[in-house]
Amino acid sequence: MIVASAVSGSLMLAAPSAAQQTAEDGVRLRLNTLQVTTAKRPQRLGEVDGSVSVRTSDDLQEAGVTTVQELEKILPGLIVRTRGNRAYSNLSLRSVTSPDFYNSAVQVYVDGIPQDVTYLTQELVDVERVEVLRGPQGTLYGGNAHGGVINIITRKPDNEVRGRVAGTLSTHDRDIGGGLSGPLIDDSVFAAIDVRRAEYLGQIDDIATGQDKIDGSRTRYGRIKLRLAPKDMPLDVAFTAQRDELDSNEEHYLSEANLNDLKFNSATQGGINEIRRNVDTFSLSASYDFGPLTLTSVTSFQDRDIEKRLIQGFDSPEFQDTLAEELRLNFAAGERTTGVLGLYFQDAEFERQTPLVGAFFGPSVNQVEKRTYAVFGEVTYGLTEAIDLTGGLRWSYEDASIKYRRIAPLPLSVDGDDSFDDLSPKVSLGWQINEDHRVYGLASRGFKPGGFNHALPISLTNPNVAVSYDSETSTNTEVGWRGALLGGRVEAGAAAFWIFTDNKQIYVGPIGSQFLRNAGDAESYGVEVDARFRATDDLTFDFGATFGRSEFTDARDPSTGATYDGNRLPYAPDYTLQAAVRYFVPQSFIPGDISFRLAGNYYGRTYFDEANTLSQPGYLLVDASTDVELDNGLSLGIFADNITDEIYRTYSYRSAGNVFSSVGLGRVVGLRGQLRF
Repeated sequence: MIVASAVSGSLMLAAPSAAQQTAEDGVRLRLNTLQVTTAKRPQRLGEVDGSVSVRTSDDLQEAGVTTVQELEKILPGLIVRTRGNRAYSNLSLRSVTSPDFYNSAVQVYVDGIPQDVTYLTQELVDVERVEVLRGPQGTLYGGNAHGGVINIITRKPDNEVRGRVAGTLSTHDRDIGGGLSGPLIDDSVFAAIDVRRAEYLGQIDDIATGQDKIDGSRTRYGRIKLRLAPKDMPLDVAFTAQRDELDSNEEHYLSEANLNDLKFNSATQGGINEIRRNVDTFSLSASYDFGPLTLTSVTSFQDRDIEKRLIQGFDSPEFQDTLAEELRLNFAAGERTTGVLGLYFQDAEFERQTPLVGAFFGPSVNQVEKRTYAVFGEVTYGLTEAIDLTGGLRWSYEDASIKYRRIAPLPLSVDGDDSFDDLSPKVSLGWQINEDHRVYGLASRGFKPGGFNHALPISLTNPNVAVSYDSETSTNTEVGWRGALLGGRVEAGAAAFWIFTDNKQIYVGPIGSQFLRNAGDAESYGVEVDARFRATDDLTFDFGATFGRSEFTDARDPSTGATYDGNRLPYAPDYTLQAAVRYFVPQSFIPGDISFRLAGNYYGRTYFDEANTLSQPGYLLVDASTDVELDNGLSLGIFADNITDEIYRTYSYRSAGNVFSSVGLGRVVGLRGQLRF
């Protein structure tokens, strides 16, 4: 199984980041003094009970991370796998995964906004930090957070005028982007604008036409922010409007015979795939500080449209509009008690259209709507100056409905509705042994809501396959330690956990006629270690490891009766290893820094199906880079990712006796640069 990585998130921030600079008194600042919002209220990272990792913008730049799917480079144990294309990705934390393309086990938030499931693997633009919470987070984050949460926080515009221009040119991709932020009215009104254009050049050749690199893609991104934050008022209001356009031919599945040569045959596999995804996001957040109380409202609307032509040779456009509102109250009662109370509402309306298929199945429309209501709260009480007790509870209610219509020659109508509720408690006990060491114990619960199938089988003849499936729940217990050794030169964390998952949701039926059902139970257990060692002021080592097992314990395919007991969960390798070293060259002949970085990620065998018949053997990816960062804000670098040109599967399926797979990116060599002013 994949055991969640990067245990105690005080680790692995980039060497040049502010948190690692030497204080004026000569004492190195500790990373656990960083402020985070993982509990939806400000906390020092060193006070968080749970497995949390934080990565700053410096971390992302150092490793060349520009998208969510690349975060696994710097977060050991995080698995992000595109299943054909990036709109249908699988995110795994602590071996909690989801085969459902429309119901993720790991939730992604950007500035408090929950992201559409087809938009989880998005661009990372002007990011201040990324917070990763491992294990079920149902109490504060609700459904789809029962594996964990990726919390992306972007920079807020303020009185400082900031600008940047950045670009990359490599053997496989090229991109350019920039941004500008600053005051419109000093000390009160601020604005920011960000743009980015990225082009992936492709790596797969077509046997039938002789065309090279048929799997390219193009992304266009733009965002504006307006912020009202008067200097002498406890008011902060921000409005954001964003658009992301993706035009892609990336979804191509290679046969085993053509896998190593990266060849595709459009003549026998239905032509070259196309997908277009447009996502518009609008949000309004406002907070008012009353002193001991802070009231916050976060309202968002996300509209995504997908048009696609896949190997089946027909178009199946999808549309979803999501309206969300969270109202929460942060409070402090005396010196020992802090907490948060909140209300949440979400309305998601989905539609999928399927045209005429052959001579038998006429055009159809499937509409699925889900409304979510929730009440939540969490309180931390200081039993002593060193020991904290935290308790929380969330009640969620989901109201779901389906309306399916197919016209002649085989007409069919399906209508249904169902509701689901869940209680997600949490309790933790933390002991701050001293300034350098903290231990904790934690029990928490999460869930992936039940509902109706978004993509019904083309050959649907039995309306019973359109009935709802139940919620999937996970219960987590863990113990952990976070601390510093050798005067702060070593910062490390470790945790051990056990997760029991009930009512696993899986696809049943043959490829092309699959639908979701509950299959039974599973468990995940393991240990995770993450450490950073600053050997000298110029030399830093990072290491992360996850060891464990994730398997079905009492599960079977409800359509065939096949048992899965003892089988590994998909996308859950038993172990992952990550190591990186960065060296700053001692020099004085340029006004800035010269550094070298070498990193490796190893992933154990990964299965793609519940029967464990399809898998990717263990593999190692090695990256290297050299960067020059000048004091005037200019940085230049040369990099090589996947140096050994490892070919590895990210997803496989079996059809008509053959196995087809999508593959990861091969060797990439390129240049990157950035200018900040």
